[in-house]
Amino acid sequence: MTLSRRMLLHAGLASGAVLALAPNTFAQSGMPPWHLGYATPPAKGFGPAPMRLISGRAPQGLAGALYRNGPAQMQYGSAYASHWFDGDGMVHRIAIADGKAIHTGRYVATPKRAAEQKAQKFLAPGFGTLGDAGFPVQSSDDVNAANTSVVMSGGELLALWEAGSAFRLDPVTLETRGSKVWRPDLKAMPFLAHPKREPDGRLWNLAVNGAKVGIYRISKTGDLEDFGVVDVGAASYIHDWTMTERKLVILVQPWIRTRQIPPFIDGFEWRPQDGMKVLIVDKDDLTKRRWSQAPARAFYHTGAAWEEGDGTIRLDAAFYMKPALGAGGAADRIRGKLVADDVPPAELTQMVIPPTGDARLIASGRLGEFPQVDPRRHGQPRRYTALVTTTLQDPVGPTALGLHDWEKGRTEVFELGASHLIEEHVFVPKPGGRDETDAWLVGTALNTRDAATEFMVFDVEDVRGGPVAVWRADYSWPLGFHGTWSSQAA
Repeated sequence: MTLSRRMLLHAGLASGAVLALAPNTFAQSGMPPWHLGYATPPAKGFGPAPMRLISGRAPQGLAGALYRNGPAQMQYGSAYASHWFDGDGMVHRIAIADGKAIHTGRYVATPKRAAEQKAQKFLAPGFGTLGDAGFPVQSSDDVNAANTSVVMSGGELLALWEAGSAFRLDPVTLETRGSKVWRPDLKAMPFLAHPKREPDGRLWNLAVNGAKVGIYRISKTGDLEDFGVVDVGAASYIHDWTMTERKLVILVQPWIRTRQIPPFIDGFEWRPQDGMKVLIVDKDDLTKRRWSQAPARAFYHTGAAWEEGDGTIRLDAAFYMKPALGAGGAADRIRGKLVADDVPPAELTQMVIPPTGDARLIASGRLGEFPQVDPRRHGQPRRYTALVTTTLQDPVGPTALGLHDWEKGRTEVFELGASHLIEEHVFVPKPGGRDETDAWLVGTALNTRDAATEFMVFDVEDVRGGPVAVWRADYSWPLGFHGTWSSQAA
């Protein structure tokens, strides 16, 4: 079996008291081991609970916390979620200090979750869910699952979704503090799940509403500095974007919403004949814009971009030949079933956008998803992109970590094996280090053999050598989407 897009997308500390339940009591009997990645955890969440160091040594200087977010409420009674993207978000915190790791996991207490927990059934419409026709919807936040990513801003941890507000969380306890309102007139305004941070701490993000896209500019202290609007010409599906030091780069893929029908994803049409359009906006003056044309590709995730001296822009992304995870996405896996795929997998690809004229693509030859780059290089020239991948012939999901070197045109890979489903790993700069290789890659993996989630640390200098340290929880939690590292949150 070839590596499929669904396989790739589905991988998509001190002491503490563990919840009073045996490990994995939330798992369903009769399900395959990998189904732990989609099993619904306890309503109270997890921990704080210590993780055990089972391999290697804690790297000197690694201190802080990895936060991750993903859909977790996949089932009420005998009813399953209709789409993986619609499960209620659970945010995880793995705090590293003094060589020890502590895990905490909590659901984000959104209005949607409160209503469905009370009813003990799915009610809200969503990305791929019709919902109950009688469910009252006054704003996007009534259906906000807060299940896609997290970011630190102004001392607050924000749980992010696609089409509504960020939700504020306590960065230590993960207690939900309500929705984030950047300005009164922006209440419930979308805040995309992929904000971009400049090396100096300033944050940028998009608010996608059809062809109109809002642009947030947020100071390093978490204050809104400005909000503007650009027109991208079509209601393209925009999950991610990128930027250089001076420009915002918005990829308008030809996956266009042509009908206002529920569920949301059913209203989209793939129009490869239109190709991909790229809008480039000046950060200092949003009225200064230019367009470039690129070959038709679908995508969820970018790495990052930079601008060369002559105005050429380079960026990388995980590109598909056509859309992945559309209507019914992952509904089979949520039910414990494997179904054959007909969508080619994503390939890590560099896009080169000249100062004028059409863009061209440089394929890496490496299939994979969830590209990540060194945060010190956001908007700056760089060599490396990390991603999840596999070297196996018949994987259930991504099983390996890769580090692609654009200068040498090759990927260093460490294969964990069929018993592990690896998730996105993020760069953590080493104290005092300046080079891209002066960093660790940290992230999680689901050990399906031992029914436990593991926290792994790789040295960027030697990814092929495997993790330098692995901590294991006494239980597992569901596969998630995206995360962030905070060195201030140990």
